[in-house]
Amino acid sequence: MPDRLNVDILTPDAVTAKAEETGVKKAKNTLRSTVMLGILAGAFIALAGEFYTMVVFSSNLGYSIERLLGGLVFSLGLILVIITGAELFTGNTLLLIAYMTKKINSLDLLRNWSLVYLGNLIGAVFVALMVYYSRQWALKDFAFAVEALKIGTAKVNNGFITAMVRGILANLLVVLAVWLSYSGRTLTDKVLAVVFPISAFVASGFEHSIANMYFVPFALMLKANPQVQQAYMAAVPNGSLSGLTTSTFILNNLIPVTIGNIIGGGVFVGLGYWFVYLYKRA
Repeated sequence: MPDRLNVDILTPDAVTAKAEETGVKKAKNTLRSTVMLGILAGAFIALAGEFYTMVVFSSNLGYSIERLLGGLVFSLGLILVIITGAELFTGNTLLLIAYMTKKINSLDLLRNWSLVYLGNLIGAVFVALMVYYSRQWALKDFAFAVEALKIGTAKVNNGFITAMVRGILANLLVVLAVWLSYSGRTLTDKVLAVVFPISAFVASGFEHSIANMYFVPFALMLKANPQVQQAYMAAVPNGSLSGLTTSTFILNNLIPVTIGNIIGGGVFVGLGYWFVYLYKRA
């Protein structure tokens, strides 16, 4: 059949097969490529995080509209990841499909997740450092820095269960965005597929482990700056930064959110569609 006729999106069963095939390729990729692509994805998500902060810190549009606008601009991160072929841990929770069909083993799965997670962390923290040393946080009498501290502080003050459930909901939407992008055949298809699920997760305040690898480390850098501390206390008179530490970031946010992301993307989406289309009954 001529290529010009292949304009319809892929059907759900075809997307499931594509996700399985993609998972195998990702799991078998070299160490160098896997880590480097992970670093790029972490950097892309961090750049989207910076973009989000820039848009919302002084918008004065009202809470709901501000969140919606922030979600729309944060979509940049996943668009860059998908179009450039970078490796994002939360998207790679879909490797569970290839694992369940026995195309990859548990070692392949854990190797990919570990390397990509590490790469994402390196990329996100590197961008956080770059943004910090750019002194962008001094914009509008440190209002940018105050907003970034508010974001980071809020993320470490959720309880374990709350953070995990928000992680489930976030990656349910993120992986659905990835899933929809698999069905598209053109650049326009893939970009449009990403925008609405990502806008929904960001506007709703759900938690994404890789995004938090930028937001919280950046907030920790700002916390150590006396000028920023002074501006924060003036803007938030009853606020406290004592709970914003590396340990609270890891224990109260990163661990539960990562667990939630695996459940939301890998179990709810990946295993759900595996069960529908690839599960072989005896």
